[in-house]
Amino acid sequence: MAKIQFFALIALFACCNAYGAEPEHDIHDHSICAPDGVAIGGYDLVSYHQASGPQLGSSDITTRVAELTYRFTSTANKERFLASPERYLPSYRGWCSMNLAMGRLACPDFSNYKIQDGRLYLFEHAGFTNGRDVWNTDPTVHRQSADQNFERFTK
Repeated sequence: MAKIQFFALIALFACCNAYGAEPEHDIHDHSICAPDGVAIGGYDLVSYHQASGPQLGSSDITTRVAELTYRFTSTANKERFLASPERYLPSYRGWCSMNLAMGRLACPDFSNYKIQDGRLYLFEHAGFTNGRDVWNTDPTVHRQSADQNFERFTK
């Protein structure tokens, strides 16, 4: 199994490596991953940090931040978010963290996530390659690369 994961990682980097290149999408364009204006696929951001894990929010319990609508499962979760949005907003504006580490922009699978050092990271799951599994091979290095690319792409 380890060999398969290793070869999947090599294939992912060979096919998708774009270090130094500009992404094909605009990192500021919310319409790519939120075409209806609803962020994070409608998931309640606070629920990622709860034992239940990510839950879809209600269209009746929402708030807007930076032109996007965020949904919540309860008014209590909405109030938690409003008290400290920076604690709950996803890293990299919700783009796939592993793709960003590789210099690309891709929409994540909003149920494929990791909380690391209190930050929410979202990951794409494409074919047999799970971005979270690749990220976990060296999360410190991948986070540094993603942070650098995010800074470069947002300038």
